[in-house]
Amino acid sequence: MLDVSVKVSLGSFQLAVEQQFSDAGVTAIFGPSGCGKSTLLKTIAGVISKAEGHITWREQPWLNDSKMRKPEYRRLALVFQKAHLFETQTVRQNLLYGLPKNRAAAISEQDVVAILSLQDLLNRMPSQLSGGQQQRVALGRALLSQPELLLLDEPMNGLDNKAKRNIMDYLKQIQQRFSLPIIVVTHHVDEVVHLADNLVLMERGRIVSSGTLQEQIAELSGHSEGPLSVLNVSESLVNNNRTEGMSTWMLGDQTLTLPQVGETIESTRRLLVWARDVSIATHFIESTSLTNQVKAQVQGFESAEHSAEVIVLLEVAGQKLRALITKASAERLDLQPGQWVYASFKAAAMH
Repeated sequence: MLDVSVKVSLGSFQLAVEQQFSDAGVTAIFGPSGCGKSTLLKTIAGVISKAEGHITWREQPWLNDSKMRKPEYRRLALVFQKAHLFETQTVRQNLLYGLPKNRAAAISEQDVVAILSLQDLLNRMPSQLSGGQQQRVALGRALLSQPELLLLDEPMNGLDNKAKRNIMDYLKQIQQRFSLPIIVVTHHVDEVVHLADNLVLMERGRIVSSGTLQEQIAELSGHSEGPLSVLNVSESLVNNNRTEGMSTWMLGDQTLTLPQVGETIESTRRLLVWARDVSIATHFIESTSLTNQVKAQVQGFESAEHSAEVIVLLEVAGQKLRALITKASAERLDLQPGQWVYASFKAAAMH
């Protein structure tokens, strides 16, 4: 457990946080720019010296009233938006810089090179790497420092979508392979959905909500572009030839066709579905450009931001799905709790 109770004053900005972070899985700190996410992360890392209060990691005091443990003694690694590689050293030299000389290495150079697919980059210079490749090297260097906790400050910011998705896949592999707790700062909902087991929401230097990702979906909706759902799907073991950049997945016993993403093949995926992209019909539609139609049951309704709209709460395969439609459409379809309907969305709307 990471127990944090701190106050930080930086000019007119005030950070005041009391929070217990899990020491397992991936925790995302989410909020708008300027809310204090990075300040909190740097305070945990020990690079902000003005912090008051206490920080305890697995019963080890990192900060208390009498002393502050220096960052190099906290057994953590911090990766920033920019890779900050040594420009005059090769990729391999950059990696080995992080390897402690006086401590047994639980994470080996071979492990890191393999899991981050760095085999073909070892003799290159940083100037010969793309942004995504540089960030993979920065992650590798951080891992080789043998941290007990990995802190990531918007590590995918500025990367294109493909590189971003690949980094997310690598991070999930890292967490699973090394059982390494990760805290990642982001203001992108898709990163939260694909990475986080736990979610901490921040506003104006304060934590306003926290819990598991599933517990925090409604809160996340209120702090993002609109209502959303997160669906867990599994790879179909039949008729999955991955043609034309698409592949087949299962939502319970129902089939979805989804775009292939990233370079790795996963057996499970989380889908971010914006409620605005979901339409409802009372019967299956034979001829439509909507790739996916799933049978769902109406559970109830929620108020929408716009007075002319309503959020329909659906259940499909035991999971919650939200659809944002007009009140007029809901009345025309005569939607009622318990009613079975078909929810439709384009494959391109699945993130």
